[in-house]
Amino acid sequence: MVQSIVLTGPTASGKTGVALEVAASLGNLEIINADSVCFYRHFDIGSAKPTEQERSSIPHHLIDVANPEETYHAARFLEDCTRTLGEIHSRGKRALIVGGSGFYLKALRFGLWDAPPTSPEFRKTLESLSSSDLHSRLLVEDPVQASRIAPQDRYRIIRALEILALSGKKPSELEASMPSEPDPRFQLWVIDREAEDLEARIRSRIRGMINAGWLEETSQLRSRYPESKTLHSLGYQQVLDHLDGISPSGRKIKPGMEGLEDEIGLAHRQLAKQQRTWFKNLGFDRHFLLDRDRISLKEALMGFYQ
Repeated sequence: MVQSIVLTGPTASGKTGVALEVAASLGNLEIINADSVCFYRHFDIGSAKPTEQERSSIPHHLIDVANPEETYHAARFLEDCTRTLGEIHSRGKRALIVGGSGFYLKALRFGLWDAPPTSPEFRKTLESLSSSDLHSRLLVEDPVQASRIAPQDRYRIIRALEILALSGKKPSELEASMPSEPDPRFQLWVIDREAEDLEARIRSRIRGMINAGWLEETSQLRSRYPESKTLHSLGYQQVLDHLDGISPSGRKIKPGMEGLEDEIGLAHRQLAKQQRTWFKNLGFDRHFLLDRDRISLKEALMGFYQ
């Protein structure tokens, strides 16, 4: 029996807005976060977390549950999400899981496969390599897995290389051994937008984040938590490069804020493409194109939870 909807979609597609509207209308719906950076405390502006006002009006879960120096991994998400679902249901409420992080959604939908523990010694050998170089290496050793990971996602690239080195098995082959049928307790609903619409929303979001103090937030986070891996997540890495005057190799960018917006926008477009591949591989149950299908999406969500 289906217990909860997992509402996902590319970055900036409007997941949070739809979820808040439906939750406000129903009154018995609580939201569980499935966006990777939102798990971490103090990473607020660049993660596009729901505001304090939004979180006070609608109960949210699994936001700010990890310190910046921690690594919040899929196994912990699966455990936390399962526990939180039980708590919500025990109070007679319902849960809507919202987020676009494909790796966590895959864990929720198909479970996790056994993998070797992390190795600080192995990871130390990769410290001097750029994310682009690491992704190129993974592309040679496991092209299938490399196609599933954004070139800027340093943490997951390193994890894939680590699994290869320590187990002798390709992560893509380990994933292929997982169950082919998704967990029947969840349905995956995907929202998307036309390319031009999504790009305009990405550009507007980036400009709003910068105006809200994203550069200052990133600088303060680096000062307080220099070892945080989340500083290398999408957007934050580009801001760090801008602050340090580091230009991307192989191409010239515009000076100042315009160049920074372009770089973050490019990274977001690449992420959106990667996310669409994830959603297709996860075998989603329903697909909606906003704003064309906004009313039908809201009606379907309200019908399910009513």
